[in-house]
Amino acid sequence: MFPLFWNVSPQFFLPWSGSVRQDIELDRFFSAIPRSAGDGGVEEAAFKRASYGSQLGWITEVLLETMKDVPADEKSALGKLRLANADIQRLKLQRRYPAPAELSGELIADYLRTLRQQDSARYEAESRQLLQLLQPSQPLQPLQPVAGTVPATVAQGA
Repeated sequence: MFPLFWNVSPQFFLPWSGSVRQDIELDRFFSAIPRSAGDGGVEEAAFKRASYGSQLGWITEVLLETMKDVPADEKSALGKLRLANADIQRLKLQRRYPAPAELSGELIADYLRTLRQQDSARYEAESRQLLQLLQPSQPLQPLQPVAGTVPATVAQGA
């Protein structure tokens, strides 16, 4: 049985309220770059060579290596860049080694090599903890969290 007002109940569709079909390709992105902003073809070729994230990572590495001896606090631009870089490197390591149950000696060694290059203060703190754990004759003391070493990294210019 049909409702009484079946024929007079209108259906309204506002813009973008129905199904939307969208073509998402990088070609459309690069061709949409206006001439005043740059050449889309060159941008596409550069992106195929190295992504924007890779390019920014290389620039960050060069800048931080050049400025490694310059002290900076957490509020300065250099300090913020150091903190952001340390966080990004930590996230990369967490993605690469997601579960502690999967760690082997080689993965731990690889982690420590990477950490020594990226964050020397945190490397020193974690090395001390690992050395303590590897000493069988000494009683174990509670491990201290290493997460608090990032501000020291900023001050030392990792």
